Amino acid sequence: MKIGCVYTVERGATGEKPLPFAMDIPFGMAIISTVLKRAGHEVQLLVFSPRSHYAEVIATYIQTHRPKLFCLTAVSTQFGFVREIARLVKRLDPSIFVILGGHHASLDSEDAIKPPDFDAICVGEGDRSVIELAQRIEAHEPVTGIHHLWLKRADGSIEKNPPSPFDQDLDSLPYIDRQMWEPWIAEPDKYPSVLLGRGCPFRCTYCSAHAMQRLAEGRFVRMRSPENIIGEIADICARYPSVDNVYLEVETIAHQKEALPLFAKLAELNSGREQALSFGVNFTVTSTFIKNEEHCREFLLMLKRANVVYLNIGLESGSERLRRDVLRRPKYTNAEFLQFCRIAREYGVQLDFYVLIGIPGETPADFKETVQLVRAAKPKMVQLSVFYPYLGTDLANVALERGLVTRDSLSPDLERARAALDLPTFSRRRVRLEYVLFWFKVYRGVWPVSRILAATVEGIIAGSPRLWSAYSRLKEESRVVKYIRGRYRSIRNRKEDPGNIHRPTKIEFTYSD
Repeated sequence: MKIGCVYTVERGATGEKPLPFAMDIPFGMAIISTVLKRAGHEVQLLVFSPRSHYAEVIATYIQTHRPKLFCLTAVSTQFGFVREIARLVKRLDPSIFVILGGHHASLDSEDAIKPPDFDAICVGEGDRSVIELAQRIEAHEPVTGIHHLWLKRADGSIEKNPPSPFDQDLDSLPYIDRQMWEPWIAEPDKYPSVLLGRGCPFRCTYCSAHAMQRLAEGRFVRMRSPENIIGEIADICARYPSVDNVYLEVETIAHQKEALPLFAKLAELNSGREQALSFGVNFTVTSTFIKNEEHCREFLLMLKRANVVYLNIGLESGSERLRRDVLRRPKYTNAEFLQFCRIAREYGVQLDFYVLIGIPGETPADFKETVQLVRAAKPKMVQLSVFYPYLGTDLANVALERGLVTRDSLSPDLERARAALDLPTFSRRRVRLEYVLFWFKVYRGVWPVSRILAATVEGIIAGSPRLWSAYSRLKEESRVVKYIRGRYRSIRNRKEDPGNIHRPTKIEFTYSD
């Protein structure tokens, strides 16, 4: 059976190739499309940004192939765009079964099922359910009683099927089919990522992990075996021989008992290679971890041996009060955080931070603490984002209950670069100003003036969807701009990265998707 799978991004690299690098392949849709293909179906992957000629592409695909099923996915900020795509599909061929999965369908299910162009939504992990759905459609059997799926009946009522327990055997999932993503990636052999596991042991209020955990029973935090992970890395290197950096995607690695065996396997893998692979991974600082300095140093030594050269850390705020009372981040003091950063640098491990601004209850004084802590910690790079209340998360519920935002006021244009909340303690205008000035305040005297200026200008542009769209188009179309930016990055990498270590886009570039 012919099946269309659609993935969307807010700001694509180009209209025709929306994903910049291999690291941008989303594991949810990648696994769904792969398992459907492995089940014998003819799967066509389509990736769009609002700049893409998506209506023309979809119309041509439907007219040529006559698919019976369309699988869509969306986070809250992409829901409007995806709903438009579903409407287009149904207008072209009303007989096509359209299902929506992803975080929005899982965390705001009652709203997600409402649009008439969705025949079903998937609530939770639907790796197995989508195969059963495709089998039923292909065999012209009744589509009913499938775990995880909310199905619309002919009379307009909703059949809400319960979820299965969380899948504990992640090794049984196939390696994602990267070939089907290649047409949509500007540089498909750059910075691939490998999924280590699913779930997070922490319950941060702004993140969807705690909400996703409530959807099913069973152990939420699950890891693939080191052997299975190494097998996929070897498979990637065989397909893309030029790969020299692999991102290890997981919510956090430090608190997994499988971490040290995995690092040992990575070191073993590199020992047999002429050119060692470098790796990056997410990491969470905690007081318990820092206070045991022997364990901390053992962990960092294993990183060094495995050539894990950078850690992404979700600092989010330099205010201990905000981390503790609002974000419910794992506990650690600013002094402990700086201690870890100092030790990590001793082992040559690069640090990159995720930072939020405009958090409910935040004040300019709180953000000043963030700036001071980041400056003292000396990260290589920071991904600064304006807080966005993702529906279904605890902090979004707080913002809605306090009247800080309404559902109708949320817009994808407000994600990351502009404030969705106008806080009484931290005005929208002040948040915007601090967002733009962040690079000067943190990196003055560290970065060249030209780099600070470039980051500041991008910060200004990022706040305007129209300006950002024009800026992106200019980068795409202008050969001169491409050449200048390429030369600048080359020079900067030689100056700042003596080991010529390449880093994936969501780390290296400040404003990426």
